[in-house]
Amino acid sequence: MSTSGRAVTAVALLAGFYLLALGILAGLLALDVALFQELGHFSPGLVKIWALSAAIGYPVVRVVFLTRRRKDDGEMPGVVLTRERQPAVWAVVDRIAERTGVRGPAEIRLVPQVNAGVFEETRLLGLIPGKRHLVIGAPLLLGLTEGELESVLAHEFGHYSNRDVKLAAVTVAGRRALLHTVGGLHQRADQHQAEEAAKLAAKAEKRLAKGRKPSGEQAGGGVDRALAKLFALYARLYFRVSEAVGRRQEYAADQVAAQLAGRDATASALRKLPSLDAAQDFYLSRYATIGWDAGLLPPPGQVYGGLLHLLSDPERRAELAEHALDLPEEDPDPFDSHPPIRLRVAAIEGLPDDGRGPGAAGPALALLQDAERVLAELEVVTLVPEAARKQRVEWPELVRTAMLSRAREASAPAHRALAGLGLPATVHGLLDAVDAGRAWEFTDRLPKSEQAAAATGRAAREFARPVLREELAHAVVTALAEAGLAAWELSWSGPAELRLPEGFEDGFDTALNAACADTPDTAPLRALLTGAGLPAPSAPAV
Repeated sequence: MSTSGRAVTAVALLAGFYLLALGILAGLLALDVALFQELGHFSPGLVKIWALSAAIGYPVVRVVFLTRRRKDDGEMPGVVLTRERQPAVWAVVDRIAERTGVRGPAEIRLVPQVNAGVFEETRLLGLIPGKRHLVIGAPLLLGLTEGELESVLAHEFGHYSNRDVKLAAVTVAGRRALLHTVGGLHQRADQHQAEEAAKLAAKAEKRLAKGRKPSGEQAGGGVDRALAKLFALYARLYFRVSEAVGRRQEYAADQVAAQLAGRDATASALRKLPSLDAAQDFYLSRYATIGWDAGLLPPPGQVYGGLLHLLSDPERRAELAEHALDLPEEDPDPFDSHPPIRLRVAAIEGLPDDGRGPGAAGPALALLQDAERVLAELEVVTLVPEAARKQRVEWPELVRTAMLSRAREASAPAHRALAGLGLPATVHGLLDAVDAGRAWEFTDRLPKSEQAAAATGRAAREFARPVLREELAHAVVTALAEAGLAAWELSWSGPAELRLPEGFEDGFDTALNAACADTPDTAPLRALLTGAGLPAPSAPAV
């Protein structure tokens, strides 16, 4: 089937989707009328059947026809980039819109996702055009060159310039309609199941209180779940047909991008996008939010903007470049509107050399005027409300404080074990436990694996020895860090690096081994701590 033929079929299937809903309602009504005509009078049984029909028909009417669907573009939080404040960004967008021959956006919005897109406020499933919105992901500005960004934007406008599939907007709207219906029915089913489960749990408690066994009845999703499965089957058919249209449009939009921005810039941008997406996720989890539990965040503008530090690090840059060259081997998904990135890159790199090279090599972030302020505004409108209560600190302090907080949190089981032995929850308290021959009492109070818990005698001690060594090492590091004698340093190339006092590491392993031996000797470790400047307690613990 041709692409245009698939688009027409998808539109017909979309109409069939609504006809399916109307057919269910009409069938229920016809059944109710036929039963009444057959009986010729009202009866309690007939009323029950009508009630069942209403229970089936109501969610169809409520979810398919009455629920108001949100506008994706209007619901996407971000910072509006006005012409007055961001003339360079608008100049690029205007130029691309003019060269593609399409109507430009009325609004440009900066969002935190690794994404760009043009959304239109259409009516009648895309048949009547409306206001256009362009969204640009901040990571694209941070990680792409100007030439690569132009190719990404040209791709988005290319969806509107291509006329080979005029009904693409309708197929997209149809996808949203079906997802909305199936999701809405499942949501209703989940709510119904939760309410039914609560009632069954209450009944079970009453039966147990009377000495009777629970019925064992399980809560279900009711008619909503059955309807959701029915519409889901229809949706799979629709997606199978319509997503082929989407894939064709992606290839066509890539061709537009290559024509406007150049083959090499387009291929380079496509290669970078997956690694940039992975880098954003890694950065947010390992850097930007490292101090979240400690009540800390990076300086304003750095929650998203700090990604630039990671992308600028030589080792990370080499890692991302290798990732961009080694694209994953993935099979096309018949239900995915986007072809695998590897196939899209191959299609662009297979084009003749146009002699334009990689395009403008300057960082795309240079287009954004007063970038730090704009990125700070983006945090305000996109981060969860709890973020406003976090303290903003510089990166070095953020890493030191966050890592120390994690170390203290990890020390909690050891502190509880020492308290249970009547000893101070400090490194010296743990050393005192070792000297008093209570080391194995201490480890026995810590969480253990099933195998370690089952072991006895010498075997149990061998399981406990590495645990004791780890807890001693952790207690030493935490004590030194709390005294300001050790600290974790920020590294954009890898995990935070622990800096111990000068010369401390030379004898650390030997001292730990001595303290954990069958005949323990804590003197070397105590001497190391004293030499590093950590004072011993004024009075020994007993």
